[in-house]
Amino acid sequence: MTGLRRLAGFGWPRRHPPVSPVLAAALSPNEQILLATPVVGGLLAATRFGLWLVGSTAAARWDWDRISKARLSARTLTVIATEQLAVTDDGTVVLVDSAPYELELSAPSGLTDVVHHRVRRSVAASRHLAWPGGGGWVVLRRVPGRDGLTRQVRLDPGADFTAAGFLPAVAAVATELEGPLSSID
Repeated sequence: MTGLRRLAGFGWPRRHPPVSPVLAAALSPNEQILLATPVVGGLLAATRFGLWLVGSTAAARWDWDRISKARLSARTLTVIATEQLAVTDDGTVVLVDSAPYELELSAPSGLTDVVHHRVRRSVAASRHLAWPGGGGWVVLRRVPGRDGLTRQVRLDPGADFTAAGFLPAVAAVATELEGPLSSID
C-alpha cells in the first residue's frame, strides 16, 4: 500500500504523500514527518522541529518558535514567520515579523491543525509591552530539542528595540513571566 498509512486504532488507510527526495535530504537525522500535504507548487510538511515548504529542488523550514501567526482561510494557509534582528546579552532574541507567506492547499488537510497546535504549544507565556518608540510581545517559547525556555521579543511594526530603557523593560517582563512557570514541574 504505497502512499497509504493506517490511522491508529482504525482500519481505514489515510493518504500520505510520499516523502520527496528533496525533503528527505533536508531533514535532520531525528526529524520525522508528522503530516504532509500538497500545496500549489510543492509540498508542505510538519515535523517536530518546524514547518517545511518543499519545492522541486529545495526545501526550507520555519522553526515552530519562529512562526508568530498561522491562519487558514478558504484553503489558503497564511504563515507569518519572524526574522532575528539581534540577541541581547541576557539571551533574549529580538524578532520582527516577516511578510506573510500564502500557501494554497491542493486538498483539505489536517495539517493546519498540526500547525496551530505546534505554534500554540511552543508559547509558554506572553505579554505585550507598550513602550515609547519601542513596544512588542515578550514571549517565552519552547524550542524542540532544547531544555528550558527561550526569551523572545517580537517587535511591534516600526518599533526600535534600541529605544531608551526598552530592553531592560523586556528583561523585567520576561523575568515576571518566568516566575509562575518555575513552580510547574
